Amino acid sequence: MTYGNVPHFDKPVSRIVMGVIPLGGKTDEEAFALLDAYREMGGNIIDNSYHYGAGLGEKMGRYYESRGEDALFRFDKGNHHHYPTMRLTREAMDEEIRGNLERQKVGWSDFYVMHRDDENVPIGEVIDWLNEHKEAGRIKVFGGSNWTQQRIEAGNAYAEANGLQGFSCSSPNLSLAVSNEEMWTGALSISEDAEAREWYARTGFPLFPWSSGGGGFYARAESGDIRRVYHNETNFARLERADKMAAEKGVSTPQIALAWTLNQPG
Repeated sequence: MTYGNVPHFDKPVSRIVMGVIPLGGKTDEEAFALLDAYREMGGNIIDNSYHYGAGLGEKMGRYYESRGEDALFRFDKGNHHHYPTMRLTREAMDEEIRGNLERQKVGWSDFYVMHRDDENVPIGEVIDWLNEHKEAGRIKVFGGSNWTQQRIEAGNAYAEANGLQGFSCSSPNLSLAVSNEEMWTGALSISEDAEAREWYARTGFPLFPWSSGGGGFYARAESGDIRRVYHNETNFARLERADKMAAEKGVSTPQIALAWTLNQPG
């Protein structure tokens, strides 16, 4: 396992992050075995969200009760607007930060990452709210998922000017598989965004990309969403080359796709 450093966070973070969604249909015994195996390989951070449902927060709570509250760094998300109104508000943030902690029966989230932005909300207000939760000990660092680099940069400029903590990370999509269209409304991919890629390369700002394997495309998973988003000539040509490289190196095709993402700047 390799590790990276994140601003304002004082411990190294594994560069391969485990997600909780596949644990939803598993018994505690099965889920705990997978979590333990990830930790034995050097992994130390788990991606979860207030919006994932299926009792996943509660399942992780039972894991922490069994293995210890600090068994894994928590990359907890919230502020997803699958609602009639946007959810980037002080009230929604408070509800969801506290809700993540209550479901998992823990005292803090190491990371709090906002699923979506609402550019109608002044960035200074967002930074102020996040710092209130940081000062209260509910979160340690924070970032944006599907946020543009311009908003992140503006947030960090506001934080610096006002003696506050700024964003520590970003979580857009970045994958060898290029998209025909958004996977979900408001989802942001930088896979073909030259301006964003240049910014991350220049600044070294930490990236935690989602769906680095194209949502299972490189594992030959099939679903309507995968066909809609990832079935195109470019991706099938890359899949063929990834298959060949995997055979030459004695690894799996998804490992080749993951290696590509891990070797991008950020």
